[in-house]
Amino acid sequence: MNQPNRTKTYIARKKPLQMISEQVQQETMVNTLEGPRTAHRGDYLMTGTRGEQWAVEPDKFEATYDVLGNTPDGKLQVQPKPSERAIFQTLIPLDFVIRGENFHADAGDVIVQYGPDDMAPVKQDIFYETYEVVRPANPEEDFAVAHA
Repeated sequence: MNQPNRTKTYIARKKPLQMISEQVQQETMVNTLEGPRTAHRGDYLMTGTRGEQWAVEPDKFEATYDVLGNTPDGKLQVQPKPSERAIFQTLIPLDFVIRGENFHADAGDVIVQYGPDDMAPVKQDIFYETYEVVRPANPEEDFAVAHA
């Protein structure tokens, strides 16, 4: 369903860009673009194309990324597996809660749905650098955002 505070929903896929990851050995705070987040022991700490970081749970990491090898300093070199995701661009600032965590998106950020009850904002410039829009979404591929 189209709402006046967002674009219609599209389907996008990650470009096959290589990134660096390392497994977290102890609980640590990660300063993500969306604010501080806790990375738990066993999570994977991802480093994006501009040095931005975020944590990924082990099962989600295995489902989302292919390990290409190790870097000279022992970190993992990874690449996203091909998959399509529903996305929309927010036209106004948006706050929402996913799995008990607060998220904020600025106007222009792109909301990416990773799975049921799993979505996150991506800064507009980073989105267009790392994703490609494939097609408009069918009505059954649209998703709603729970507001905080």
